[in-house]
Amino acid sequence: MKTAVIAGLVVGVLVAGIIFSPLMSGTFPSKVQAQASTGKTKKALLIASEKVVQVAPDNALHPGGIKYNAMVFNGSIPGPIVAIDQGDTLQLTLKNEGKLVHSLDFHAGFGANEANSGTVNPGQSKTWTLHGTYGGAFFYHCSADALNGIWEHISSGMYGGIIVHPRNEAPAKEFYVVFGENYNTADQGIFKGTNGKTGSFDITKFLNNQPDLILTNGMAHKYVPAIGNVVKIVLNKNAEVFKVKPGELTRWFIVNAGPNQFLSFHIIGSIITVRDGFVVNRFGTQDINDETWTIPPGSASVIESTFAQPGLYVGLTHALTAALKGGAFAILAANNSTANDQPLHTCVPPPGSPTPAQLPNGKCLPAAGTA
Repeated sequence: MKTAVIAGLVVGVLVAGIIFSPLMSGTFPSKVQAQASTGKTKKALLIASEKVVQVAPDNALHPGGIKYNAMVFNGSIPGPIVAIDQGDTLQLTLKNEGKLVHSLDFHAGFGANEANSGTVNPGQSKTWTLHGTYGGAFFYHCSADALNGIWEHISSGMYGGIIVHPRNEAPAKEFYVVFGENYNTADQGIFKGTNGKTGSFDITKFLNNQPDLILTNGMAHKYVPAIGNVVKIVLNKNAEVFKVKPGELTRWFIVNAGPNQFLSFHIIGSIITVRDGFVVNRFGTQDINDETWTIPPGSASVIESTFAQPGLYVGLTHALTAALKGGAFAILAANNSTANDQPLHTCVPPPGSPTPAQLPNGKCLPAAGTA
C-alpha cells in the first residue's frame, strides 16, 4: 500500500512538473528564439531548374556511365550547403528558372512560414526568412506543387543540407556529404548500364523501393577510386578522396535525402560520436564512441571522428546493397593534409562566416586563424 501511494505521489509530481514547465508553455518557442538571436542576417539564393546530369561513372558496374534527367538547385545534386550560426536570421530566395513548379521546405525552419516557401511557378521567385533557433544539421528539399509530386522531385535531386552552427561548437575540419537514391527508367542494373540512353524518374521502382543507385553528393562511387586487392575493380578513375590529418577532430554533416531508405552510417577503421545541437546554448553528445549510426530518410546527423593512424578509411552505409550501388566514400589520413583541402563542394562555411553558402568555385572562406 505504501509503495503504491509513494508511486502515485512521484507520478503526480512528475506530471505537475511537466505541465507547468516551460516545455508546455505557449511562450517557450518565443523565449528560445529571443535568447538565440544574434541580430545578424545572412542571404542565400537557390535557383531551381532541370538538367541532364551524370549520376554514375563509366565502370564495370555501369558500362558507359549513367545519365539522368534531374531536377536541381543551383545546377547540381545535391543543392549547395547553407550554413549559419545559431541565432542568425537567414533570408532565403528561391528563383525558379525551370519549366516545372518547384518549392522549398527547410527542416531547420521553426514555424510554417519559416519552413515552407510555398509553390513558385516557372519564371517567378519568392523570398522569406528563417531563424536559426536550433543548432545542428537539417535537411532541405523541394516539395513540388504543395506535396503533389514531392517523391519525384526529391528522387530527381532537389535536396541539400542546412547547418546551424551551435554555440560552444569545438573547432574541427568539416565535410558535407549527402546520400540520395536514384530511380532510373534507363538503368538496366549492375553490369548492364543504359546502352547510352538518358533515364528519368521510374515510379514503379520507387514504389517497390528498388533504387538503381545510391548517390554521394550527386554521383554513385563519386569518391571511391576502386575496390579489391587480389581482384581489383576500378569504380571511378577521376575520384577525389577526403583528406584528414591523423589525430585531428573531423566533423561530418551527413544528410540522408532518401526518400525511402534508412542510412546505416559507419566509418571503417574509426569510431564515431554523434552530436546533438538542438538545445539552445549547448552542443551536447547524443551517442558516444559508437560504430554505426542510423539516419532516417529526410534527416541529417552531425558525426565527429578522429583517425588514429595514417592510412585509408571508408565511410559508407553498412546496408551493403546500398554500398554496392554507390553509397560509400574514401578517406585518406595523411600528415600533409591541410585545413582547406576538401573535395570541391564538400566544405562547410565556418562559424562566423559572412556568407552562408560556398563560393562559386565550390570552396569556402577559411575559418578565422587558419591558412
